[in-house]
Amino acid sequence: MLSGIRTFSQSIFAKILFGIIAISFVAWGLKASMLSLGNSREVAEVGSQSISPVELDRAFKRNIDKMRRVFGPSFDQQQAIQMGLLNNTVQGLVSQKLLEENAKDIGIGISDDKVRDNIFNNQSFKNDTTGQFDRQKFLQILYQNGYSEPEFIEGMRSDLMSQQVVGSLGAASTPPSPLVKTIAAYRNEDRNGRFVTLGDDDIDPIATPADDVLKKFHDEHSSQFTAPETRNATLALLTVDSLAKTMDVTDAEVLDAYNQRIGEFQTPEKRAVEQMLFAPNDKESATEAYKALESGKDFMAVATEEAGMKESVVKLGEFTKDNMLPDLRDTVFSLSEDGYSQPVETALGWHIMRVTSITPAHEQSLDEVREQVENGVKRQKAEDQIFDIAAQLDDELGAGTSLKDAADKVHAELFTLTDIKKGQDLGHDIRDSQEINAKIYELNEGDESFLEETQNGDRYVVSVTKVTPSAVQPFEDVRDQVITAWKAEEKQRLLSEKADALAARINDGSAKIEAIATELDNSIDETGDTKRDGRGLSADASPAIAGALFELEKGKAKSVVGANGVAVVVLDDVKGSAADLGKDDPIVSELQDSLDQDIVSQYLDYLRDDISVSLNNGVINGLYAQNTAN
Repeated sequence: MLSGIRTFSQSIFAKILFGIIAISFVAWGLKASMLSLGNSREVAEVGSQSISPVELDRAFKRNIDKMRRVFGPSFDQQQAIQMGLLNNTVQGLVSQKLLEENAKDIGIGISDDKVRDNIFNNQSFKNDTTGQFDRQKFLQILYQNGYSEPEFIEGMRSDLMSQQVVGSLGAASTPPSPLVKTIAAYRNEDRNGRFVTLGDDDIDPIATPADDVLKKFHDEHSSQFTAPETRNATLALLTVDSLAKTMDVTDAEVLDAYNQRIGEFQTPEKRAVEQMLFAPNDKESATEAYKALESGKDFMAVATEEAGMKESVVKLGEFTKDNMLPDLRDTVFSLSEDGYSQPVETALGWHIMRVTSITPAHEQSLDEVREQVENGVKRQKAEDQIFDIAAQLDDELGAGTSLKDAADKVHAELFTLTDIKKGQDLGHDIRDSQEINAKIYELNEGDESFLEETQNGDRYVVSVTKVTPSAVQPFEDVRDQVITAWKAEEKQRLLSEKADALAARINDGSAKIEAIATELDNSIDETGDTKRDGRGLSADASPAIAGALFELEKGKAKSVVGANGVAVVVLDDVKGSAADLGKDDPIVSELQDSLDQDIVSQYLDYLRDDISVSLNNGVINGLYAQNTAN
């Protein structure tokens, strides 16, 4: 997750329009200047500018999409509102408008050339092969991030304008050298040591205790042996796929669909093509190569020996008429198999083309694709009728028909779900399973939901038939699990006690780690030069060992319980960090960013007092009434 956040934070879309959104996390309340907008339908007015409902909604949806890249596709609008993302989006827009308004007041403007240069020079929009600006890639990235081209360009202009204001504020701030050195000394210090890991052979075998011991353990650790709440439910599900199977189609409908889709069943003629290419001013060489072919010389031999081309470059692959270069299309598709052309001039130079094989055009008959076309017609009918069928299901249930009988009448799939746990997949290949599970857990025993629609457009009604509350499982039913858990805890206790005793011997000088390793017949492992955050730590070492290294004095030991077991670790050496850091060092950059943010935050407070800000909470709440009410 953290890597996802870091990757996203480097994206241009984390900066454009919401380049200063972090500022809005700084608490700022509704001051006297933030008045109600009365009957206005705008979300906010900031000086001479306004924020429209459309602008807020698009920004909020973009922010939700960005969060989905970190938290996954199930992150929804309701969760976003509960996390404060809506409020954060509003405040971010207001902060952005404040800086824009201020930039206008002090005469800052951004030219079209400046905006264009920033877009053209952005690595995100450059072709991976040529390194040049790629308009198709630019538009594709904008589309993926929810921006129109004009919206993005204006966002870029606004962001550059704000950057000038923010940049001028932060230009004079420099992190104090003593602070930088203190943090660097703490963060960049390296420590290394050695450790011995204890295993099962280093303690006596653990016998199964008497039942009274196990029962006490069961009582004291009841949460480990508590069965979660489960629910039984009946689900009536309407999907396009299931409804399609019930649809009747006529031969006439299938024929009509086939004719409409005929292009899908036609495979155009394809030709495998080879090419010799000469420079635009080198017609003479092309002519000599053609004469060599006329004399019977092999095409590939002429291309490689006389034209100096690699064989892999000569072989262009297969082409249809539509994807062949227009200037060469007629030439290539007039050749017979194994035929070659005379030199042909294009803007790229002089070409001699050869066709090595021809795959004739083919059209699949209706009989060949009947099942495919028929399924398509059925699916189209199901898509057209699912709304009416769902309404029919709702009417049947409203009239008192049982869920089972109503489902039968409309050909809905009926599932009997048993022992469903919260958050669990429902099985049966039900898509949107998690969404339906959440609805099951909103209902009480005996309740039946309204007709619901999933995010993928499926309709369903679910009835909860039984609720089995969470309860501690009787000892007799989980005795084997209790034994396993007791032995695991006892093993951990014994290993920790032994490791503590071994570390104490090292600390009082009565033993060295080498002697302890020999005594245990275990190997000694190196930690590697390790920093406080675990960087540099050996792959064989538990992350907890990194923490232990920075708690110890040189030559001292302690026991560590980690994911890789119980170990005794000794600190061998401490290496201080470099005293001088360059301005691009991450520590300096982080401190500079923190100072800049503090300064900008204070400046925004000043602007809020100087520039009128009016918020319309009625419009905001109206846009998201259903979710804000929950």
